[in-house]
Amino acid sequence: MSEKALESPSSAFKPSAVVSLDDIAHTKLRSSYLRKVDLHLLPPAFAMYFFSVIDRNNIGNAKAAGMDKHLGLHGQQFNWIISSFFFTYILFEVPSNLLLRKYGARLWLPFIAVCWSVLVGCMAAAKTYGSLVAVRVLMGVFEAGYVPGFIYMTSFWYTRKQQAPRIALFFSAGVFAGIWAGPLAARLQSIKGSLMGYQYIFIIEACITVIIAVVMAIFMQNYPETASFLTEEERTYALHMLAEDKVSSFKASYKPRQVARALSDWTVWAYAIIFWAAATGGATQAIFGPTLISAMGYTSTRAQILSAVPSACGFVSQLISMFLPRLHRRFSVWIMLFSALACAFYAIIATVENIHVRFAFLCLSNFALSPNMPLVSVWMSNNVLGATKKGVASACTVMLGGIAGLIGSHIYRDRDFPQYRFGHIFVCVCNAIIFVTALALNLYFRYENKRRDREDMDMDCSTLSEDAIDQMGDSRPDHRYTW
Repeated sequence: MSEKALESPSSAFKPSAVVSLDDIAHTKLRSSYLRKVDLHLLPPAFAMYFFSVIDRNNIGNAKAAGMDKHLGLHGQQFNWIISSFFFTYILFEVPSNLLLRKYGARLWLPFIAVCWSVLVGCMAAAKTYGSLVAVRVLMGVFEAGYVPGFIYMTSFWYTRKQQAPRIALFFSAGVFAGIWAGPLAARLQSIKGSLMGYQYIFIIEACITVIIAVVMAIFMQNYPETASFLTEEERTYALHMLAEDKVSSFKASYKPRQVARALSDWTVWAYAIIFWAAATGGATQAIFGPTLISAMGYTSTRAQILSAVPSACGFVSQLISMFLPRLHRRFSVWIMLFSALACAFYAIIATVENIHVRFAFLCLSNFALSPNMPLVSVWMSNNVLGATKKGVASACTVMLGGIAGLIGSHIYRDRDFPQYRFGHIFVCVCNAIIFVTALALNLYFRYENKRRDREDMDMDCSTLSEDAIDQMGDSRPDHRYTW
């Protein structure tokens, strides 16, 4: 049987020997590597994101269970309790990713998960408006690092094409949490004991998160170069594969210049604007879903359960988004399509009076909202090169999602009951912004690729050091943007 040689890649990893593999062995090694990595990384990461979303948003379920009345909250106090979380969530995303780079995902991600879950449990003991705000502010410090940390971590393990379905699967855990958050909260609030129903929601869900953090610390590894579950043959093959796809090595040093480049790159902020606008709809659906449904005339428990239906629609669409880049690898096209649909659906919700039509389009709008966050995250990760720049860019992208939570917690106002027209129009406008921003990136990347082709900006990187290649980031002449 004829054999093909895997040539030494032109970037980060340069092995001392050339590995020869026939086609069958090549496929077996790739499948074996991806299977092992998926089993060690994805189940705990999926479960952790599932409960991080529940931990972040169970304040809405607690309200439906009577927390606001028990504590005597009034006016906009509940909205400020929600939004206080996002002040620190926004500020600590970039620092958290830099700390993850220093300490490794295996230590850092479980650590921050334990910290925020302990704080969730403390919310059960809060007796005043001020104490609830204080706990939510501290929660934001630790939960800030999880989503950008996962996105950044996967960029070391997968090629850009392999990363897409896995990030979509990861984000689907957040929508999946929306399916179960209401029914789980309804069950927990019905516990008969010495505490109020909403207190059981906080305590039990916090305990589950701690357990998952321990499992994550056991199974997760930092980098393929040091992973104990890989054989040397799998590791050698994987490092060839990743290097050929311009994936950064864990050996790449921290570069302050790349931090400045990321913060001054307008495309990084364009990705972040898309993520912000998409997250605005997702955050408001997650927090205010039971409120919007109860405003249609359903009881508290019934609204908790029915809030699972729009989330289920979003979960299905996020699973579908796993395969969209394989059908047509133009992220901007998919993002513009879904944002146009969401814009139209929210316009309908804002204008119709019939509660059955409103509920139906609430489900359809969640279907259209959900794919854009994973799609723009993968798009950003595909186009941004350089280990430090990618870490900062992923944090900046998700950071504006925190602003979505901050703003979104105030757009569904009590005075707009029962139609909540202002909030629906606001989300409609956000999706129009997504469409325009994605179109601008589409046009710019196509222009830039043509310019590089026209100027024949290909180069042989084999003579350059790993550090020099990483320093160039996505400015390296042989890089072409995905649009």
